[in-house]
Amino acid sequence: MHRTRRRLATVVLAPAAALAAWGVVRSIGVDLTVSTGSGTVGAADVVAAATVVSLLAWAVAAQLERRVHSPRRWWAFLTSAGLALSITGPTYLADGGSAVALIGLHFVTAAVVIAGLGGTLPWRGPATSEPVRA
Repeated sequence: MHRTRRRLATVVLAPAAALAAWGVVRSIGVDLTVSTGSGTVGAADVVAAATVVSLLAWAVAAQLERRVHSPRRWWAFLTSAGLALSITGPTYLADGGSAVALIGLHFVTAAVVIAGLGGTLPWRGPATSEPVRA
């Protein structure tokens, strides 16, 4: 699949996967409540958040591709750090089953974004024309 098409597919699939996971969580009776905003995480919240994250991740992938020697290595580092940082929100803003379910939504979205966009990155980036200075 062409790189741009795969990246577009990732931006579409990440919110779809998050929404599907949200539907499963809601169908088993877990209320996704948080201590900010309206207090309830709805379908629109899930789709909006996953879409924004996917687009931002695309921008990061594009910059890594242009600027670093080993884009996939940097991608793995940055996305794992981003996922770790993202789960602090549900940890502090939700309790019990809501927190666990919201963290699960973060993992579902991250899995699609990391695999989808990461698969478009080369192992080696552009060769630098300038020597490395100590």
